[in-house]
Amino acid sequence: MFVISPDDHQQACAELEGRHHPHYRGTAPTEFGNLVLVFVPFTGDEDEPALPADHWHDRALSPAGRQLLAAEYDEARSLWRNARYVLDLQIAATGCTGRWTAYTRARQEMDDLAASLASTPDTQWRSTVYRLITAQDTALAAATAWDRKARGIADVHAAYLHGSLTRIEAAEKAGLDPAWVVGSDSDYSSWDPAPLTYPGARRGGERQQPAAVRPGRRGAAAPRPGPGARPRPGRAAAPGARRR
Repeated sequence: MFVISPDDHQQACAELEGRHHPHYRGTAPTEFGNLVLVFVPFTGDEDEPALPADHWHDRALSPAGRQLLAAEYDEARSLWRNARYVLDLQIAATGCTGRWTAYTRARQEMDDLAASLASTPDTQWRSTVYRLITAQDTALAAATAWDRKARGIADVHAAYLHGSLTRIEAAEKAGLDPAWVVGSDSDYSSWDPAPLTYPGARRGGERQQPAAVRPGRRGAAAPRPGPGARPRPGRAAAPGARRR
């Protein structure tokens, strides 16, 4: 918004005929004497609005006309950038629902198996531990796949860091699930592409190591897994858990 007198505004509108951005639809006054520029909504798929380079030297334009045209393109660029932010998030989120569902299901299966250890009969305990080890491997793989996908969303947020939309606002407009665990771009790196849910699953496994030892007759240790298997069962990071 900017302040302009009614006479200057009328003159500027006449001068700018044919120079407006295609999405521009006019102006509307506010109670404070400012003008709100009105546009057709942007999708983000259009070319970025660019003010004609020669407008400051166009002798056919008055100072008020130049001011109005510059304000129009500034506002158009801001609206377009917000729309592009949302569009880029939607593109980055393609396939995220399936990966998040795979992770939460794998984590739930591991949780259920871990919780069942205390009441599992002795005759079934060894097989349950083996199943838990397998479930942990599955959850860790799903956690890694999710973190790698979430990195794309984090990169989009970083690209629009200084825009007028916040991360939360942009994510809501893009329809992203608020339960998704997505860090900032600084949380991800080429040497550690899965830094969020994977470490949570690994730490959960370390916490559950005592559960792999049966009480009582039960003092026997869990069966040693074969080569390449994880030595201990564990719990994956809870879906939606806050990153550090």
